[in-house]
Amino acid sequence: MKNFLCLFAVAIMIISCGKKSSESSYIPKDAIGVMYVNLESLSKKSEGVDFKNLKLSQVFEKEAPKEMQDFMNEYVTTENIDATFRKEFLLGYVSVDRMTGTGGFIIPIKSAAAFEKMIQPLLEKSSMQKEENVGKNDAFTVYSTGQMAIGWNDKTALIIGARDYASTELIDLTNMDSSDNIYTTNYFKRFFDTDKDMGVHISSTPLATLANSLASMLAGIDINLENNNFYYHMNFEDDRIHSEAKLNLNDDFESLIGHKSWMTTSYESSLLKAIPENPSFLLKVSINPTALYDHIEGLQDNRIIPKEARAELKQGFRNMNRGMKREVGMTGKDLAEVFEGSMLLSLSEGKTIKDTIHSYDYYTDEDEYEILDIKIPNVYSAIAIKDKAKFDALMTVILKKEAPKATKGKDYYELGNNMFAVITDDFLFLTNDEAKADEVYANGSLAANLSNFEHKSYLSHSVYMFMTPNATEMYGNFLSSYTSRLNSYGSFSTDFSTESAELYKKYFADTHYFLDADGMESYTYTKGENNSWINLIQYSDAIANQAANMAKKF
Repeated sequence: MKNFLCLFAVAIMIISCGKKSSESSYIPKDAIGVMYVNLESLSKKSEGVDFKNLKLSQVFEKEAPKEMQDFMNEYVTTENIDATFRKEFLLGYVSVDRMTGTGGFIIPIKSAAAFEKMIQPLLEKSSMQKEENVGKNDAFTVYSTGQMAIGWNDKTALIIGARDYASTELIDLTNMDSSDNIYTTNYFKRFFDTDKDMGVHISSTPLATLANSLASMLAGIDINLENNNFYYHMNFEDDRIHSEAKLNLNDDFESLIGHKSWMTTSYESSLLKAIPENPSFLLKVSINPTALYDHIEGLQDNRIIPKEARAELKQGFRNMNRGMKREVGMTGKDLAEVFEGSMLLSLSEGKTIKDTIHSYDYYTDEDEYEILDIKIPNVYSAIAIKDKAKFDALMTVILKKEAPKATKGKDYYELGNNMFAVITDDFLFLTNDEAKADEVYANGSLAANLSNFEHKSYLSHSVYMFMTPNATEMYGNFLSSYTSRLNSYGSFSTDFSTESAELYKKYFADTHYFLDADGMESYTYTKGENNSWINLIQYSDAIANQAANMAKKF
């Protein structure tokens, strides 16, 4: 394990030091997961960063065993790394359909001699068995135990882990026929984007044979598990971190989830008038409730689902609709038609309240009490109403069954726990800010609202989330307040959360998340003159330094 950690550290250091990656030919087509890191691009983007002097590196070296420290100091130098590794693509994979299940890293190197020279001190102190002149063209040298193998030729190094027979697995990979590697799949060329810094792909196809047989045997499910693919890419741009994900499902899974039928992008524009301007956090969701209900109801006729399960689903719908008709005078379909399907939720800085916590000191046999400041954010939510008549009928039933804490006027209720509800012709407004509830009740909207929201165009996505650095600080304050109530290390948690939030605000600006039927995308903007990759490195290092300093206090 110590030796593997050393090699992993070396892999990370390579980054400090496209094109089609020839090393991909060592990845088997039955890999369920594949990843790559563009060493060349990240190396260029991190120019000027002194990795050896980062707190992360110092902590690693301090906590590592002495032999690892000696190895890192003597052999893992910039000169050795430049002489040993090609800055192309670091690859990784996981497979579940091979002899013993494998996973590993595939590393581009400049020469066998240079790589062996770097890792020889580790190998000499290990109990690994050595094999020479093995693999394709008898060109590989392999060191191995039962569960781990390291092998290389003049261009490529492989680090393989397996439940057993790791050496055999590694040698088999080097002899793999071209028809058995990842290039033969229908997704790899689309996934391997040389313009991105990192990528991860997960495919269900390698599981299909095993899982299809198991599913049919256990439940009678007749479902195609092939060709479900998840793609994820990340790129560190000058002023932002950009990530995107795509989920491509086959027809069987599409019919089960049906998200393309009920995920929508439209929203009721009047909702903007109920949300205060300048939110620290904003969430917008758009779905079609009727289409969602129809999809779920339609599953009772989906032949992919076992006959017995479909019968139970049909009976469940029948019982639900009967019960709802009896209790609220509506069926499930009627209820789905009450709401338009769009909603907004926002948070902004709220107020600080005093709270008393009680604890018991087992050493003194005394009760202790402490007064804490609890920071509560203001919460605002507006939910669009489609059919006001049906909504009023539903509210009449609800109010008969459970009366609100107080009624402040027609369609204005205090719900308890300092929450208020205001009903207009267009939306249901919920908040813990009584002043804003009063304003919406009096005017039907807020004077200072989101109608001129700077990022209004982003609301065209099915799900949109906007978060400022203040939201991170609010979350940290809220979490640390309640953490202080629950454990004796509250002061540590509070200080750490507060300082972490300040560090985040130093390096990062706003974040935008978009989710639609065809995938997800996000942007996190950074601050300062450095690119986003350097900012992330410096932020991570600052967090490590903060944690080390905090730990010294305890």
